[in-house]
Amino acid sequence: MKTNNPRREFIKSVAKGLAGTAIGSSLLPLLANAQSTNGYKALVCINLQGGNDAFNCFVPMSKSAYNSYAAIRQELAVPHEHLLTLNSKGQQAYGVNNLLGETQSLFNRGKLAIVSNVGNLHEPINKQAFFEKTALPPAHLFSHHDQTLYAHTLNQGELSSGWAGRVAELMAHNNINQHLAMNISLSGDNYLQRGVDTLPYTVRSSGVNMIEQLSETDPASFSASRAKLYRQFLSSERVHLLHRYYSQLQMDAWGTAQYVADILDSQILPALPLFATTHTSSFVQSLAMIVRLISARDAFEVKRQVFYVNLGGFDTHRDQLAQHAPLMMQLDQGLGLFYQALEALGLENNVTAFTMSEFGRTLTRNGDGTDHGWGSHHMVLGGAVDGQQIYGQLPTLEIDSDDDLGRGRIIPTTSFEQYSATLCRWFGIANQDLHQLLPNLRNFNLSDLGFLN
Repeated sequence: MKTNNPRREFIKSVAKGLAGTAIGSSLLPLLANAQSTNGYKALVCINLQGGNDAFNCFVPMSKSAYNSYAAIRQELAVPHEHLLTLNSKGQQAYGVNNLLGETQSLFNRGKLAIVSNVGNLHEPINKQAFFEKTALPPAHLFSHHDQTLYAHTLNQGELSSGWAGRVAELMAHNNINQHLAMNISLSGDNYLQRGVDTLPYTVRSSGVNMIEQLSETDPASFSASRAKLYRQFLSSERVHLLHRYYSQLQMDAWGTAQYVADILDSQILPALPLFATTHTSSFVQSLAMIVRLISARDAFEVKRQVFYVNLGGFDTHRDQLAQHAPLMMQLDQGLGLFYQALEALGLENNVTAFTMSEFGRTLTRNGDGTDHGWGSHHMVLGGAVDGQQIYGQLPTLEIDSDDDLGRGRIIPTTSFEQYSATLCRWFGIANQDLHQLLPNLRNFNLSDLGFLN
């Protein structure tokens, strides 16, 4: 005797409704284009919330440059004997903190690149132009909220959308499945992934956030009967426009959650270290969920995805040595396990991960910590990365130098627009669309930093 599964029937009904919408609307030519798209690509944004102190991650190793760095940083300086050498191609000698062993290995293998002195810039600016006010800096420098908003939106200060949200809306035609958002967050709502008309889809590191009280796993359970009643309630006729909109929103969210959960549940996890249940870091667990979602790309019928994961705690005003060390270790472990999994699954060339942070830290210390800075170094990881190189202009690590705005706040020489534009080109954004996507990009001569093949 055939058993009726209300959960699966509900998902099928949602899918039929979506298909009808697509066929009967302007989505049809978009789906045709999506089917002809060649290959899958994903961007993974790792947001280092609070302002990462990159000057204690990447350190000059030559005697004179290191001595200058150590004299400024004093107790915060990484001992020279603790630095791990970066075998960069014919560039200034740099090393990484010895807590970043996986990062060193990935760099020396050519899978990771460092982009130096990146920051929020409306236009190129130097010390003289800043103080003479002949160039325009971003508003409210050194403010966590404002600089996060600026880095994530890159749209001249308007809050309406983030640059990854605009990318998704511009490239929506690449995905056959128009119901599942191209942007997926493992860390809740964020400015980066908000579109003009769309929002990111959010999952937890453990998977889809289902409502246990409406579980239909056991059709004979009380929660299943309650789910049936709730679905009938949402499906009932309503006159008021807002009532209809809310009901449809609930139905769509419920259907999507069940759809994503079913696909994830059907996956067979390979025996990879990233998927070990012993990991206690929520950051590593989030990266594992990202790999699971990427692995299910064919089932989801998607060819472009943008993922976002937040690693917080980098606002190290005090007790920095104790606070920063475990954060570096989490980041380093996550990057190593993540890339190892991608290689094992043959996806390393399809996925590019990159770090972001609202600003860097001061080169000077404030006692036992650092304060809000400006420019910082960032990492890009993936098989498509032209690694083992440091891109951009390395700053002079000296107080009162031309690179120092004051108090060790280093003026960035590479903008987040240039950084993002390079990522967007690899992702498939056409050159003619870049200036529409990133309005401030036209203020910079170089729009491709060259770190992606």
